[in-house]
Amino acid sequence: MFKLNRIKYNQSVVSIISINLIATLVMQGVYNVFTGIHVKNLGFGELVVGEVLSMNSISIAVGSLLNAYLSSKLGFKKTIKLGISLMIIGILGVAFFKEEGYLKIFSVIMGLGYGFPFSSVGVLLIENTNTKDRVDVFSKNFVVQSLGMVSGSYFGGIFVKVFGKVFAYNLGIPLVYVVCAIILFIAFIPAIKLEDVKIEESKKNKNFFKGLKEVVKGKPLEFIAFNTVLGFGAGLVIPFFSVYLKFALHIDNEKVGIIMGLSQLGLVIGGLSVPFIARRLGKENTVIICQLLSIPFLISIAFPQGLVVVGISFLLRSTLMNLNQPLIQNIALETVEQENRALMSSLISMSSNATRAVGMVVAGYIMEKVSYTAPYYITVVLYLIATYMFYISFKKNRE
Repeated sequence: MFKLNRIKYNQSVVSIISINLIATLVMQGVYNVFTGIHVKNLGFGELVVGEVLSMNSISIAVGSLLNAYLSSKLGFKKTIKLGISLMIIGILGVAFFKEEGYLKIFSVIMGLGYGFPFSSVGVLLIENTNTKDRVDVFSKNFVVQSLGMVSGSYFGGIFVKVFGKVFAYNLGIPLVYVVCAIILFIAFIPAIKLEDVKIEESKKNKNFFKGLKEVVKGKPLEFIAFNTVLGFGAGLVIPFFSVYLKFALHIDNEKVGIIMGLSQLGLVIGGLSVPFIARRLGKENTVIICQLLSIPFLISIAFPQGLVVVGISFLLRSTLMNLNQPLIQNIALETVEQENRALMSSLISMSSNATRAVGMVVAGYIMEKVSYTAPYYITVVLYLIATYMFYISFKKNRE
């Protein structure tokens, strides 16, 4: 045990945060930022970019749901190791295969792998912390995760440019993916040290579909519906941020990585602010206020007034929207009983990623046929709808 900011962390908390750091660095810091550019560099259009990214996203949802079932049979330790292995295979496949079909297959494998640790984090953290420290632990995990995204985007952009100059321009991103595969191997170290959550025998043998029936109703179902709308809106714009910067604003790969990395500082700022703001405003009010305040900056990105303004808008939008993430995760898992938390975590991931995947295909088509900015306006409307749904669902919590 050791202390960090007066909170004691056991070995499992340290292990899952470490795994989350590495998985996020690779998937969200590097893969999500540069895969759209990589696919475009191979000669494909925005529609194919959207299809590759959407298949990755929907496979994260499938992987999350599989994890809910397999973790109850095999334990989180084994499923997380399986996830890491699949991520290594997936990112190497995307790096070296140039055909559209193979790109989609390995993108799916990458997403399936990421779904296992992704949906395990919240469950393991909530089971290894007490109620008093929970928001602090979730926010600190989110800060570490955000640092992974920042460093992945920032250094990924630099290394893409370096490798592109030393070897060949089109080899820059694939070689960075090879480095990511090596980094993923490091995640096996904390995975080995991870201790599984002990589940009572009666709960462990509980029928999976019975648990599903208990979750998909009432407050949990309302939350899943809110998350579904939010996920579709996010899928229309977020996966294409790097493509937008590269091909609409004509910014080179290094600057794309730097801008995306610096914009992720908003995640760190938001994560550090969560405990303070949530204590003052309440968790539910914080989610509502931040989502509403982020909308003007989303609109600003669609009307770029120069690199500096775009960078600031990225930073502030990211800070406000992602300040919500540890709170949303915490609120979601507290709507169900302990034995259903793994399933709820997976359903939240599935609802978000499945609709995000649809959003990517729709956005790819709109960007290729209409304009790069049109999806932003649709996202604004969807965010307003999602915020209203959340307000109605959790109104009693704020009274």
